[in-house]
Amino acid sequence: MKYKIDNIEKVEYNEVVNIWEASVRATHHFLKEEDIQYFKPLILNTYLDAVELKCVRNE
Repeated sequence: MKYKIDNIEKVEYNEVVNIWEASVRATHHFLKEEDIQYFKPLILNTYLDAVELKCVRNE
């Protein structure tokens, strides 16, 4: 199986946010539900556009 490092496209942002949320819920037990709900739209609509995102894809 071959893998490729690729850019994450804007249409994939919802999936990225889902991964972020699952990771935060698994590791950031100090955050309240309100905190997660506050940051979720900011990450989706603002923060992801401010960084260069990469992923690993299998061909």
